[in-house]
Amino acid sequence: MVRFYLVFSFIFVLALTSVGLSQEQGGGAAEMARKLQDPLANISAFMTDNDLQFRSGKEEDTTSYSFQLQPVYAFDFPDQGFTFLPRAVIPVIGAASGSNLKYTGITPEAGGTTWGLSDIVTQFFFAPKIDGSWKWGLGPQLSWKTRTDDIVGGPGWGAGLSGVVVGSVTKQISFAGIINQLWSYDGDYSTMGFQPNLYYNLQSIEGAFIAYNSTITANWEASSDDVWTVPLGLYAGRMFALGGGYGVEVGLGPYWNVIKPDGAADWSLKFQINFMLPK
Repeated sequence: MVRFYLVFSFIFVLALTSVGLSQEQGGGAAEMARKLQDPLANISAFMTDNDLQFRSGKEEDTTSYSFQLQPVYAFDFPDQGFTFLPRAVIPVIGAASGSNLKYTGITPEAGGTTWGLSDIVTQFFFAPKIDGSWKWGLGPQLSWKTRTDDIVGGPGWGAGLSGVVVGSVTKQISFAGIINQLWSYDGDYSTMGFQPNLYYNLQSIEGAFIAYNSTITANWEASSDDVWTVPLGLYAGRMFALGGGYGVEVGLGPYWNVIKPDGAADWSLKFQINFMLPK
């Protein structure tokens, strides 16, 4: 099964490259790709973040699943000098027996995979308009107890802060660093997330890029050996401009958890389909 996913990843990335070389160059897809890489861009989009998490339970062949729906719509206030960006993270979880979800401390018992809606998190960024290649945003985030099962639950009712720094390192390299801290109201949950997303945009293939696009997490309520989850890997994707302000981006890449708590996945395969909408 592992070999199948690795071969599939290679074929997928090769197909992206082959399709890209056969198309004419232009600015539409490349511009859309850069906007979607910017969490503070004035866009309307619907994104998905899907992870197949291998060896995530007590047995070597167990696989957990994490699917996140992430709608975003920016409101621009040029006269007031800022952009307001509300986002939502809507997670659907498939927890294998014996897996560690880092959110609940509840370990699914043997007997298959537990599926359900986890707790929704909403974020609200306020980004001042700044002249230059670097910008920042800051705002609150709220979590809502929407879980359908405690096993796939998240922070429950809670709140915290989130900050973003975005910039262009070179003409082809862009960076987006997102850091957030979330606490539950009952005091049982305290987790930090850090996304150091680095993108290399290919000039020879319209809208294509290679990236590190994952999240480092710290569960402050866990024992000292189980606090950190640090994934390393690479991700390849491509944006396709469909016309009329519409675009679709697809991407795929493997990540290995070089530091992880007991019961967390050894490695995962990230797959995304993101939709850019006219605004």
